[in-house]
Amino acid sequence: MTSSAPDKPETPESPKSEKPSILETNEAFYGELRPGVQDYWRKMAAPRFRVATVLRELEKERPRTIVDLGCGNGALCEEIHARLPDAEVAGVDLSPAQIAANTRRLSWGQWLVADLGTASPPALGRTFDAVVTSEVIEHVSDPAAFLRNARSLARRGSMLVLSTQSGKVQETEKRVGHLQHFSVEAMTRLLTETGWRPERVWNAGYPFHDLSKWWANRDPDASMASFADKPYGPKEDAICAALRFAFRLNSSRRGAQLFAVARCLG
Repeated sequence: MTSSAPDKPETPESPKSEKPSILETNEAFYGELRPGVQDYWRKMAAPRFRVATVLRELEKERPRTIVDLGCGNGALCEEIHARLPDAEVAGVDLSPAQIAANTRRLSWGQWLVADLGTASPPALGRTFDAVVTSEVIEHVSDPAAFLRNARSLARRGSMLVLSTQSGKVQETEKRVGHLQHFSVEAMTRLLTETGWRPERVWNAGYPFHDLSKWWANRDPDASMASFADKPYGPKEDAICAALRFAFRLNSSRRGAQLFAVARCLG
């Protein structure tokens, strides 16, 4: 006669079956140094439009010290360095792989690993004339903490140049770690509550930025495969070129792209 094994007690699901955290989602997408992501920043209309806007705002004041929060592969820092070569440029990102790659490739910059959603790097406190953060705040679980940490890096009177998104968080954006988007009113209020004085908060990008987001979300799997997971080919390059031309016709007052320029109150 054989005895049967006792029933196993019920246990929580394995962590592998749980929904990944926002840090895990961000690290999975941005920490791999995917070829398609690199091409996206260099060729796609939306990031090129954001870069042009950030550079235009910085050039108005030509700050001597600039930090890019959520610097990723350092592409924006490179463009800032090229446009304002006399400025000292630093980049902060939560991905150790990105920061290590930036340190090897871009020796003129200062590169630090930090999660600015929770704390600011002590070594950088109150040292910058300008704080830049492009397409980052929509990824953090506590935007107010992020903006307070950003303010802790700025001298009194320093400028903040920020870009993010308005409208619904769509499927492709969820897959790359977006948690929330912001209206002009919500961003103005958030900046004010965290010690920044908003000077201008505005939407832009209608209709072609909005249309490109709608098109990408008709088939998120295909969009991610074509424009994130592999290097761009002739088809992707042609689409990028067409969108860069179309973006010249976009509104500077309406659309899902959101920009803000604010001043540190101290």
